[in-house]
Amino acid sequence: MTLLWLSYAICHLLKMNSAPRKDWAVGLDEVAANVHNISRALGDTVSVSMSQSRFYAYRYDHALPARISWRYLRYLVRIVYSPILLGYLCHSVKGFFYVAGSGYLLPEFDGREREFRFLKARGLRIVCFFCGSEIRSLKLMSRLSLTLERDLISTYQTIAIPGFDSDYLEDFRRKLAESADAHADHIFNAPVDQISYLQRSVHPFMYFYPDDSFRWNEGKFSDMRKVRVVHGPSSPLIKGTPLVRAAVKKLRVEGYDFEYRELIGVSNQTMLNALAEAHIVLNEFYGLVPGQFGVEAMASHCALLTAADSRLEPTLPEGANSAWMVTEYWNIYDNLKLMFDNPALIRQYADTGFGWAIEYCSYQKNSVRLRALLDTSSG
Repeated sequence: MTLLWLSYAICHLLKMNSAPRKDWAVGLDEVAANVHNISRALGDTVSVSMSQSRFYAYRYDHALPARISWRYLRYLVRIVYSPILLGYLCHSVKGFFYVAGSGYLLPEFDGREREFRFLKARGLRIVCFFCGSEIRSLKLMSRLSLTLERDLISTYQTIAIPGFDSDYLEDFRRKLAESADAHADHIFNAPVDQISYLQRSVHPFMYFYPDDSFRWNEGKFSDMRKVRVVHGPSSPLIKGTPLVRAAVKKLRVEGYDFEYRELIGVSNQTMLNALAEAHIVLNEFYGLVPGQFGVEAMASHCALLTAADSRLEPTLPEGANSAWMVTEYWNIYDNLKLMFDNPALIRQYADTGFGWAIEYCSYQKNSVRLRALLDTSSG
């Protein structure tokens, strides 16, 4: 807090608040291109990213130098740089749009409470845009899993990430929700897929996929004698990859001839190149929303198989369950076989998903929706 106060006071003395302010500072850690895309969607913004993404290579208005690659050194530099930057931005913007759960003040043991109180005391607006595991309660998700009698993302997160279900992290997620409830002008979240301790009503999670990245591709459907299938998990265990491999193996044993590509840890551009040629995309099978990769698949004119289901996550836009083939983890083999046996279904889902993604996930459409929401009173 000391560095924040000093930075804020110095900027005030230098009369930095005399210049026209930007509408928003959007940051702080890049998650599925949301910082980049939301900054573009809102227009008059300052973009901030304090972490390096292994999938994207975007440029931001404020970021730690890429040459600081050692994780612990980046953290130490961020402890000093972030509060100084926050003090400066307080005089440069009208509000702060927080993507995911990071804050400018480290350590974040209070769930951004000190930070939010400082901003609100100066009349600055706050938006919390939650993206997943930073707000998702493992305890509440485990209870939901028992109620639904099905595995959910939390079932395997605790195996893939040791300590992820610790009391400390669960308490942090609770505090993150409490600070948002107390101070945010608007909150965006998927209330079932990202079940949390939030008590206020929220706006549905939104995607901002670039319009020029939508690729309608008639050509790849002209010859489907060998169907091309892609699976690109960011975390194989959490996304259901072992079950995907089992389904692929069984189909091949039964004599189905198809191309299967499994891409792990590759750049986003490599993934997009694969999607451009794919007919079917196998996404995640424990989540209840399509995720960024699902949107990329639909925008690449692919038939999507995923567990996302508007019957369980009612904030998904109208027509969601027709945009992809709802595929629970126990139905991967059956639904993939159904598509192979009925090739017309592949084109049907590819066409429907493409149109749905343009309407509900595109940068152009959701930029308008987002700006309209932020112009309303607090949510």
